[in-house]
Amino acid sequence: MMNFYAGVTVQLTERDLELVDAVQVNPRAGWSAIAEPVGFSAVTAARRWAALAAEGAVWTGAVMGPLLFRGAVLEFAGRPGFIDPLIDALNAMPDVLTVGRTAGEFDVYALTAAPTTQTLIDSLSGRFAGLPADRLRARPYTRVHGGPQWRLNVLNPTQSAQVRAPGLPKREIDGLTPADRALFFALAHDARRSYADLADDLSVPPQVVRRRLDLLLRSGWVSLRADLARPLAGWPLAALVWLAVPHAARAQLAHDLGTRAAVRFCASTVSPANLVAIVNLRAPEELDDVLGALSADLPSVVVSEYRLILRLHKVNGHILDTDGRSVRLVPVDPWATER
Repeated sequence: MMNFYAGVTVQLTERDLELVDAVQVNPRAGWSAIAEPVGFSAVTAARRWAALAAEGAVWTGAVMGPLLFRGAVLEFAGRPGFIDPLIDALNAMPDVLTVGRTAGEFDVYALTAAPTTQTLIDSLSGRFAGLPADRLRARPYTRVHGGPQWRLNVLNPTQSAQVRAPGLPKREIDGLTPADRALFFALAHDARRSYADLADDLSVPPQVVRRRLDLLLRSGWVSLRADLARPLAGWPLAALVWLAVPHAARAQLAHDLGTRAAVRFCASTVSPANLVAIVNLRAPEELDDVLGALSADLPSVVVSEYRLILRLHKVNGHILDTDGRSVRLVPVDPWATER
């Protein structure tokens, strides 16, 4: 396989991927529970994770849950010589989740977050006009079917069940309070922070933090996620794919697509291409295989457009180097433009 990132010197091992997948199943599980299906001791699992995290190869954090996760997919045709400044400007925006360099009609894509319809309207009303781009296409996305709880899926069902938290009934809340937002931001750098540590930051008792986090997770407003440097796991590239699907079947088709291990993001969009997906790739030629498999498995899906993502510069607020490692975090703030 051609190595598109010459700087990659370390590849994550199969055991590392199993460890990451175990954390993805239950990001706040104790190390004993995480280690059991992987065959590590708790001490070895904790040490290995800490070593990988110190290199920026893995990380965890709070992300928007399905009820909060909406915004727009932006695509920019950049001005010659100004692609890097455009990417830097997008990277600095806290309501821009993800930024990537693409090939084809557009040079850069970005995913934005907007928790309300009015915030979305406000954020798209000329806010990006000052960026060094000749053309901008914005397509709102309204429902995410894959992304917040993406998994590698390398553990088998029995192994996954050893780590998974007990299923609890859903709880409904009207929205997030200022205290909830503070807890969301406190978990941005590390979803595994202890309740005591979080309580110190937020100046509340640990049991209050425990109860409120449990409620937020069960309500669908907040999710926890573990991620990794994709090039180190063999995915140096990705594809942005726009799909047109029958409206009546969109929910089921989106679910089928969003749960695939290679699909990092899948959402319903307000456009004739009413579904968008971001798919991991190991090499450019794999894109043909991915599109062929889509046509074979989901014959009612029509591929409207697609383009190669040459490099991810930002993922869920994490600024990435050329190896895909997290080098710093711009905490995601869906409410940034409300202020």
